[in-house]
Amino acid sequence: MTTEASLPYSRQHVDRRCKKLDEEGLLESLGNGVYMITEDGESYLKGHLDTENWRYMDEDGDDDDDLTEDTGTDS
Repeated sequence: MTTEASLPYSRQHVDRRCKKLDEEGLLESLGNGVYMITEDGESYLKGHLDTENWRYMDEDGDDDDDLTEDTGTDS
């Protein structure tokens, strides 16, 4: 038994869009047409990443310069 989601888009269209999102770092290709959302992709969907300027935003939509990657070192 095969279960497939019905989408109003062709397989080729979805493939092109996923490849573009992969190029932009929002998805990661796992091969064979399977993709996984990245941390940047999750942040974008939550409204915390402005992809025009590639800046993280706080919950109010303001630039959040305090959002930095934890490197494990103290400053």
